[in-house]
Amino acid sequence: MDSVPQTPDPQTRNAVTARITAHVTAGWPRLGELLVRHRGQYCYVAATLPGHREPTPILRLRWQGSADEWAIGIYKASTGQYSETTCPGPSARPPAPRNKG
Repeated sequence: MDSVPQTPDPQTRNAVTARITAHVTAGWPRLGELLVRHRGQYCYVAATLPGHREPTPILRLRWQGSADEWAIGIYKASTGQYSETTCPGPSARPPAPRNKG
């Protein structure tokens, strides 16, 4: 019986980094320099915000055993900690579009 790897393989890390970078570039083009780093089962995302010299933590993804399963922790500056929840898998439906009117 195959066991689930404790950390994502390099191909998965590269794919996740590319997806995050593309998403941020498309959605927040003025955000600033993006920093994505991997450590063990975690993928940390930070950005150098306008007017700041150091990167500000934004979120942390925790590997759940496959490229489509991650837990997400949003960084809370007030506590210096991440609040974690599980992301829906690929079978989850995207949210319905909101009316802008």
